[in-house]
Amino acid sequence: MWIVTVLLVLIAPFFLYVFAPLLKTNIWLGALSGGAYIGFVFSAGAGAMEAYIERVSRNSGFEYGKARTFGCLGWALCATTAGMLFSINPEWVFWMGSAAALLLVVLVAIAKPQASQSAQVMDSLGANRPAIDLKTAVRMFRQRKMWMFILYVIGVACVYDVFDQQFATFFKSFFATPEAGTRAFGFATTAGEICNAIIMFSSPWIINRIGAKNTLLIAGMVMAARMIGSSFATTAAEVVALKMLHALEVPFLLVGAFKYITGVFDVRLSATIYLVGFQFAKQVAAIFLSAFAGNMYDRIGFQETYMILGGIALTVTLISVFTLAGKTKTEPLRDNAMTV
Repeated sequence: MWIVTVLLVLIAPFFLYVFAPLLKTNIWLGALSGGAYIGFVFSAGAGAMEAYIERVSRNSGFEYGKARTFGCLGWALCATTAGMLFSINPEWVFWMGSAAALLLVVLVAIAKPQASQSAQVMDSLGANRPAIDLKTAVRMFRQRKMWMFILYVIGVACVYDVFDQQFATFFKSFFATPEAGTRAFGFATTAGEICNAIIMFSSPWIINRIGAKNTLLIAGMVMAARMIGSSFATTAAEVVALKMLHALEVPFLLVGAFKYITGVFDVRLSATIYLVGFQFAKQVAAIFLSAFAGNMYDRIGFQETYMILGGIALTVTLISVFTLAGKTKTEPLRDNAMTV
C-alpha cells in the first residue's frame, strides 16, 4: 500500500516533468517509462488496493460493496472536476491527482486494521488454519473451474475494458467541439458514478440472493448490450444513455467476482486469485486485444468494431452459463487474523 501511495503522490511530477518531455525527445523511452509507471501504479496498483480493501472488509464483517461505494462517489466528483479543469488547463488535472494522493497518505498512516478479539483468541488456541503455501496456490490453477473463470474474465471483462479504452473518443465525436465533448463526458461519468455508488451499496444484498454466477452473467449481458448498442448509436443522447449502463456493470462485475472467488475457491486464496486470475489475466489479454481493436478501428471504424467486440462478449457470456460453477459454497463473514 505504501509503495503505491507514494507513487500516486508523484502523478503530476512524473507526467509533467518526466513523461511529457521524454515523449518529445525520445518516444521509445517515454513510452517505456510511461507504460511502466501506469502499469504498476494504476493497473497493478488498483487491483492490489481492491484486493486489500476486500480482505479488510471481509475480516471486519463489513460488505466490500458498501466500502467500494465511496470509491464510486470519489470517481464521480473527480470526473466532473477533471472535465472542467481539462478545458482550462490540463496540467491542473495532474496536480489535483497528486493532491488527492496526499490525502491517501494521511489515511494509510492513520488506518491500522487489526484482527478482532475473537480472531485473536482463535489464533492463540491454534484453531486458525495455517497459511497457504506456494504449492497449494499453484495447484489451484490446475483446476478446471479456475480456467473457466479466467475464460469469462478474458472473453467478457477484458473485451469490455478494451472497448471502454477508446469510448471517450467515440463519445466526443457526437459533439460540435472536442472541448464540449470532454465536458459532457465528465458530466455523464459523474451521473453514472452516482448511480454506480447507489447500486454498489445495495449490490451485496442483491448478489446474496441471486448468486455470484448469475451476477457475473448479468454483468456480461450488460457489457455486451452496451458494446452492441454503441454500434447502432447515432445521436449524443444515445451514447449518453449507453454510457449510463456502466453504472450497472461495475458493481455486478467487481462485487460478483469477489463473491464468486470467495464462494468457489479457498477463501485464503481470494487475493491471489483476484490479482492473478482476474487482474493479471485481463492485463495480459489486453495487450493482444488492444492491438486487435486498434487495427479494427483504423480499418472499419468504431461502430463496426464495437459490434465484433460485443459479439465476442455475448458469446463468452452464453458459454459461461455452462462453464462457471453454479452452486457456490456459502460461508458467512467471519473474523480471521490477517497480516497487513
